[in-house]
Amino acid sequence: MCRPVALGRAAAAFVGLLELLLVMAILGAGTLTEPFALCLLAASVAIALRAAVVGCYPRTDRLLVRSWLRTSGIDREKILDVRVVAYSGFANRFSDSRFVSMVSLEVVGRRLPVELRFTADTPSRVRERAELLHEAVMRS
Repeated sequence: MCRPVALGRAAAAFVGLLELLLVMAILGAGTLTEPFALCLLAASVAIALRAAVVGCYPRTDRLLVRSWLRTSGIDREKILDVRVVAYSGFANRFSDSRFVSMVSLEVVGRRLPVELRFTADTPSRVRERAELLHEAVMRS
């Protein structure tokens, strides 16, 4: 079993910035006994905990994809190709980035590829992750 493909640096930086903003809001609320501060603290902890498990986990017959909001599995034999594409997501209003890339999976039976936005990083680092994922998924 190969190691999981986890958060890219760009995605991790986005999470770090979000965590910093939440901590600043908590500190600005004054006291942790206020409902608003408690809600922000709970959101901050939930984001930090989920960030620890976001990634792709190759299994014997499936690729387990844990994204920010859901976990899904893709049968390995249905994955046709692992590609590096320009990042397009929430951070850049869903337009193609020239400086940030992400991994994309071509899957049988899907009209659109499965884009792994949490792998966002520099093109060279994403190529390394895509090669690791390709080796883990495409091997017999």
